[in-house]
Amino acid sequence: MQIITFLSSTLRKTQTLRIIVVLVIFFTLASVSRYQGSFEFSIDEDGQVQSVPKEATEHDVYYTHHIATFNPDDIKPWTKGDTAALRTPEGQRVVEYLTDSPFQEPSSENNNNPYLLKEDYFSVLTKRLRIYKALWHSLKGYHDELVKKGNQNQFYNAPPTDIAPAVQLLQRLEQVTFPWIRKHHNMIYDLFREYEQGGRGIVMCVGNGHTKYARAALKVLREVVKSKLPVEIYYMGERDLSAENRAWYEQLENVRTIDIMTVIDNDMLKLGGWAIKPFALLASKFSEAILMDSDAYFLADPEVMFEDEGYKETGTVYFYDRTLFPGAGGDKKQWLESFLPSMSNHPSKTRWFKQKGDHEMESGVVVMDKKRHFLSLLAICKINDYYERNQVTYKRTWGDKESFWIAMEMIQERYSFIRYRGGVIGNVGDAIPYKEVLPQEEIDRYLEGETLTATNPINPSTGEQTHRSSANMDRVCGNQLHFDYKGQPLWWNSGVVRDKFTQKSPYLKYTAYMKDEDGAWDFGTSCLIQKSPGAIMEVEWEQRQIAFEILKADRDVAVELNQPDYKNILEIPKLTKSEGAKGGNGNKEAI
Repeated sequence: MQIITFLSSTLRKTQTLRIIVVLVIFFTLASVSRYQGSFEFSIDEDGQVQSVPKEATEHDVYYTHHIATFNPDDIKPWTKGDTAALRTPEGQRVVEYLTDSPFQEPSSENNNNPYLLKEDYFSVLTKRLRIYKALWHSLKGYHDELVKKGNQNQFYNAPPTDIAPAVQLLQRLEQVTFPWIRKHHNMIYDLFREYEQGGRGIVMCVGNGHTKYARAALKVLREVVKSKLPVEIYYMGERDLSAENRAWYEQLENVRTIDIMTVIDNDMLKLGGWAIKPFALLASKFSEAILMDSDAYFLADPEVMFEDEGYKETGTVYFYDRTLFPGAGGDKKQWLESFLPSMSNHPSKTRWFKQKGDHEMESGVVVMDKKRHFLSLLAICKINDYYERNQVTYKRTWGDKESFWIAMEMIQERYSFIRYRGGVIGNVGDAIPYKEVLPQEEIDRYLEGETLTATNPINPSTGEQTHRSSANMDRVCGNQLHFDYKGQPLWWNSGVVRDKFTQKSPYLKYTAYMKDEDGAWDFGTSCLIQKSPGAIMEVEWEQRQIAFEILKADRDVAVELNQPDYKNILEIPKLTKSEGAKGGNGNKEAI
């Protein structure tokens, strides 16, 4: 690693050397490794291998979740020896290395771009985050004592001599890593203290374009699953969310809207799209939060996730995405190993490492204990920062999704995934017709008179193809489904219609579901095809009734808006027990 090479050329066999060795050990943060400890291996039902403590019982959390656990030997606390080493010239060189500009020198090779990140930047950032974490914990007791005395301004201005070098390093690391926080906070401890009495709540990011989903999602929370959790809705200025829409949200009980640009320095971040999500989670006053997309719908009060055993164990609940695009996106294993000097037991068993899928995590719902994972949340935001996301994170991953667990690997904090991957909920077969835009080259071939292999009709003026495949009773088609730790449907995303991107696409009936582990995806039609008979499961009657109420809430919003070009007023399908996975195809006659 570069930092070892850098130090080895300057260290001398003196008393200073003995001090610096302490610093070197800390800064190197261990070599590339996997978790090794008092663990055995077990095979999950989904075929994934995970480390399980030897004392684990049959119903232990290690069987229902994938728990990322780090080798304790890789996590180094800050010591008095580290602080002493900072006073030496060699220690100051290490400080300069950690706080140096992340950008390459402009040259003809990079088109004189002054803001092109260095190739090893994520490696340096990982070391910086881990050292910041150790410093932050080491100095927190001193800060808390100052707060009790009302003298917290002395933290940076007049620290005791014995810890002054460590305090100065903490300040420099904050300035170069999280400058967008310091516009509203003198130090990052101040932001952390805001969470002390925050309680639990839901965080959503909503613009005008998301309102047709978000209004329905909020009605579902309050009127269908009876959630009383407070909700904070974040937006980016007047143009992003109109006064009319904000007033609608604010009239709901315990819901408030917040312009994120009033709490975070957006001149630096230039937020937009997915990137706003982790920053909204950071800005929220909740100490325990559920980050929720505007098109996510729950079959139970989402507060149940705070009682999830994985959440109790690690302070997070993460959900897997579908298994899609194997081998795409380059060698993700090699990329992770290029900047993680050590990692938990989790990455080695991911689809990424095995090149079985390009997506791991679904960030439509993220549950986090922010007090427990405050530093992780800072790290998540950092790799969603302007240059980081545009030049690295979003080039290697699909938006913000993977940043939640990758950042926790960078800073070495435990996290948990409910082990079931993203499935599908909707109808058996695909009896509901919907439209899909074909690639331009297929449209051109059709217009030239070539017969397409597809049997469905095509509109050459739009390239839209209508699919009618009611005979395909080996699949479930619909919305992306996510499960609780028991493998039961908990929430889904992508709306409440067959295809939210198609005008007048009809409501689904939510009669059946299937797990990713039991099928193969037809991504173009959002269908999961069973690998063997019996994989298709029937949605329980109680949950079907809840889904029916969700459709009514969505239609109420459409009637209220009365803007057909914006949100269609659709007919609600008839709810009958006979139209389930076992009693019918969800749309027509019984099987």
